[in-house]
Amino acid sequence: MSITTRLMPYDLYERHIIVSQLLQEALPTVANQQVLDVGGRIDLLDRFLPYPTISINPDGTGHILGDGGSLPFANETFDAVVNIDTLEHLPGQIRLPFIQECLRVSQQTVIVAAPYGSEAHMQLEKELNELHIRKVGRPHQYLSEHVEYGLPSPEQLANFAQALQPATTQLYYAGDFTWQGRSFARAVRAHQQPRLLARFTNLYNRLSGIALFHPIALTTTPKPTTNRFYLVINKSA
Repeated sequence: MSITTRLMPYDLYERHIIVSQLLQEALPTVANQQVLDVGGRIDLLDRFLPYPTISINPDGTGHILGDGGSLPFANETFDAVVNIDTLEHLPGQIRLPFIQECLRVSQQTVIVAAPYGSEAHMQLEKELNELHIRKVGRPHQYLSEHVEYGLPSPEQLANFAQALQPATTQLYYAGDFTWQGRSFARAVRAHQQPRLLARFTNLYNRLSGIALFHPIALTTTPKPTTNRFYLVINKSA
């Protein structure tokens, strides 16, 4: 992994470095692992791993054009399957089938990373989307889907764990939606600031949001301001 990854925005860095670490804990340390990144972009996760991955995405940014709800692969094609910040963009009723489809094409492990749907987090995202509408004149492309579909809630995650049995599940948590929300709000308000001030605001956001300045604390229990969960699913032997 290149040191330059630490210069990425924290949110982008966090989700990829944690998924890569969980992958390497789950898989043997050999160079020929076959990993599918559902909803991922070409070569992004590769920057954090000692082996390449294959990405599939309906928007053309992956190696393969395809739908995660119906993956064009045989059962157990891959050693592991991951999806990073994809689940929150799916309606609630198709989230479990989506995970089950990922599990179908994996030999052993599936890792799901997505924003954690506590009530406080969902309320903040609703307010931030409303701020975007007021300042920019339209809903935010991604937040509007978060609000419409709801973030994966603790109750939904518990239901996943039960429905996926006999597979075993382990949850991890990281991030803080409060400071990330403040950064988003500053960027939105910059749309109505004088040009020079807006440039300063955006520069401050970029520099203060660099991953290098934000240590990652991965926990097994959520905090009141937890931003993201990581669900590790392992098929039973």
